Amino acid sequence: MKMMNVSPQHQQCSKFRRRIRGIVVVVLGLALYQVSQVSNMMMMRRALSSYDNSCNIKRPALPSQPIIPVFAASYPGSGSQMTHYLYEAITGVDAGSAYLHRGDDFAHVTLKTHYPVRKHKVEGDRLMHRVILQLRNPIHAIPSYHSFLYEKEHDLPDHTLRAPIDAWLKWRDGNFDKEIENWKHHLLFWINKFPKREDRLVISYERLIDSRMGPVETTRIANFLGRTEGVEITSLASTLPCIWDKVVNYHKREETKDDETEATIQRKMVSQKFRRSDYSTLSTDAEDPANPFNSLRKGNVNYTFTKRQLEKVHSVLAELRGHYLDEYTLVIILTAYIEEVNQLMEKM
Repeated sequence: MKMMNVSPQHQQCSKFRRRIRGIVVVVLGLALYQVSQVSNMMMMRRALSSYDNSCNIKRPALPSQPIIPVFAASYPGSGSQMTHYLYEAITGVDAGSAYLHRGDDFAHVTLKTHYPVRKHKVEGDRLMHRVILQLRNPIHAIPSYHSFLYEKEHDLPDHTLRAPIDAWLKWRDGNFDKEIENWKHHLLFWINKFPKREDRLVISYERLIDSRMGPVETTRIANFLGRTEGVEITSLASTLPCIWDKVVNYHKREETKDDETEATIQRKMVSQKFRRSDYSTLSTDAEDPANPFNSLRKGNVNYTFTKRQLEKVHSVLAELRGHYLDEYTLVIILTAYIEEVNQLMEKM
């Protein structure tokens, strides 16, 4: 049987057609997604305009029956502590951490993990079969991760200080290439670990803190966690905007106050010496589950990248978007990240 030789021109045309089909899929997906989001946002705005801001967020407690926790996975610096408290406020059940708890203690609604960027795995995870993957634009997540490392290096309480510019520039130039690959590999690892869409929820820090999309994202989270056997979402849909406002929006109200007093710093230091379950050891402020110790870092926020580094971020984001064209939520998130990077590159 004689095999036909395919000309380079024919191969090029085939690649071009596949690319056009991919673009059409993305455009149609974006259009359909935006239509659904407009509907969701209209409903949520009505809820926001009429919700009862006196919703009571109770202390998280042990579940009434053994439950299998959900992985709460994120690259470090992506706001995982914020969503940790949001998961507790939505479900009323303790959220855990891979550094303190196991997947087979059946006592936590989620287990926070930064694996594989940080090498500590969730132990006893053989029955865990779902994940919430939280993303943040790497141009913000990487500097935030560096601030965390800087605090650790200088024995400072978490979330109290942003790293100085000179420290950032030195660390950036020595670690950027590794960290942008870590960010990419983290996303790929969790998407590939849970290929079935019903087993994973992709959220973003940016959408969660947005005044319009935050309550919508909170509803998506509530629906996903509500499918956990043994977890009941007792909060009505009308109270979810209030829960979002008290947990996620809390740090915005705090940042309008004067600089932190020494007492506030000490309160944070005390909070990190004990597990959250040890409420009896903490101050009255610390006992309020609606007032978690959100990031109140002080200092510079203008962490810059070189042109080459921004081009690398753009390349990574575009590659991932092209690989997951049928993942509409992920495409929306990555597209927003690419647009932000483009804006920075245009300014340069």
